[in-house]
Amino acid sequence: MIEYRYYKKQFRFATGLGWNHVRDQIDLEKKNGTHRAVSDETDLCIDCGSVPGLLANIYNQFLRDHGYNAMHMYTSRKKDAETLGRHNDDQDVLIVQSFGRMTYAFDDESVVTLFPGDGLYIPAWVYHNPITVEPRITLSLSKE
Repeated sequence: MIEYRYYKKQFRFATGLGWNHVRDQIDLEKKNGTHRAVSDETDLCIDCGSVPGLLANIYNQFLRDHGYNAMHMYTSRKKDAETLGRHNDDQDVLIVQSFGRMTYAFDDESVVTLFPGDGLYIPAWVYHNPITVEPRITLSLSKE
């Protein structure tokens, strides 16, 4: 049995990110060398929360209230956009949906769909497959 945990509407403070936040963060991270294009439609920003504004406020609340000191942002601009595919992480992660919906499929055939404000805790080494349902902004948090 996979021991992920689903948190419905527990992270409403992390909603409200828009494409202007994404654009600004991508521009900054391209300059800093921390941006990664997963595909033409999907981006990964590694150093979120370092610039004052909504992303930094969200990061600071996760740090203060939950101890997460690393926050990445995944964005996809269309349905069925490429993701990292089935993978596992070497640390526990908390996935939080900020904009749009995202589905995660697990090896035990269970599926969880996240809506804005929802969270999904996935323990280290648990395989999961992110599936883009529609344009989305997703935060991935960890304790490094």
